[in-house]
Amino acid sequence: MARRQIGTLHASPRTAAGRHLLLLERLQELLRDSRYTTTYKFAVLHALCDLAREMPAQEQRVPLTRLAERVMELYWQQVIPFQAPSARKPVSLRQSTGGPAAVLQLVTSCRSASSGRRGARSKIDRRVDYTPMMLALLKKDVLRRLQPGATPFLYRMPIGRQELELCPGVADALRRFHGLLTDTIQARWTAWIEQRNPQVRGSDALREHLFGVDRIRLRAVVQPLLVLQAGRCFYSGVRITERTAEVDHVLPWSLTRNNSVGNLVLASKRANLAKGDRLPTAEEARRWVERNRDHFDALARIAEEANLEWRPEGLTRLARSLSTQ
Repeated sequence: MARRQIGTLHASPRTAAGRHLLLLERLQELLRDSRYTTTYKFAVLHALCDLAREMPAQEQRVPLTRLAERVMELYWQQVIPFQAPSARKPVSLRQSTGGPAAVLQLVTSCRSASSGRRGARSKIDRRVDYTPMMLALLKKDVLRRLQPGATPFLYRMPIGRQELELCPGVADALRRFHGLLTDTIQARWTAWIEQRNPQVRGSDALREHLFGVDRIRLRAVVQPLLVLQAGRCFYSGVRITERTAEVDHVLPWSLTRNNSVGNLVLASKRANLAKGDRLPTAEEARRWVERNRDHFDALARIAEEANLEWRPEGLTRLARSLSTQ
């Protein structure tokens, strides 16, 4: 109660800044809630933050299928057993206080199907087959319970069949404070897992395992991108080989958590280190946009082969969002 009174004193809901502060206060209270029985709520909040950055400026509706896909992406790495530096063997992380979490079981099944050999679709991302099941799980329980209290503050109830309608100003706030919110969500999510998996407590590697880049998966794009780039570094133009090429995120991973094929290029080690976490220059952005446009079909095929996303529209909106900050 005290936190809510303090927030109200300093933030007038009549201004955009006031509404943003009140929303951040509500989200902070939600993340502090110690009664979570699973990590689902963290995943949905993180997914909403990520998707808000891909939405057109005035759009307030999130496609529910896209929300389900993003939740699956967030759990994709987490279902792999974690090898803590001090542990003798990998640990399958508990993300539920009760029995096995249904969402994680679904992602595990999807991941197994994606890597299995099933004729013509052996290398095609099979997540599309599992998205309806994930959406059913979210609508049945998580989305109905995420907003405590009688007054919705994130999205309107009842939830539509195809879209989730965000409350006024929510999309803008999630975009503006994406870095702050996702960092907080990841920290609370990691702490929740540590509390229920004592054998991995205190490991700095845990958060990297949960939310870091799946580097093994990204290596699958090296050979086809090398052909696309004619064996040259995207930034410097020097010759690179399959052995020396490094995969770089044009829109930095630290800012976007975007692993879609359209965001990936190959670079020399020197150029990759020099770029670091900066955004592309105007010239780099121009060449990158041309690459994605001129090799649209080839990139779509690479995405299928590597089980990665190919969503150029969302990537374009994400780039615009970053350029205005």
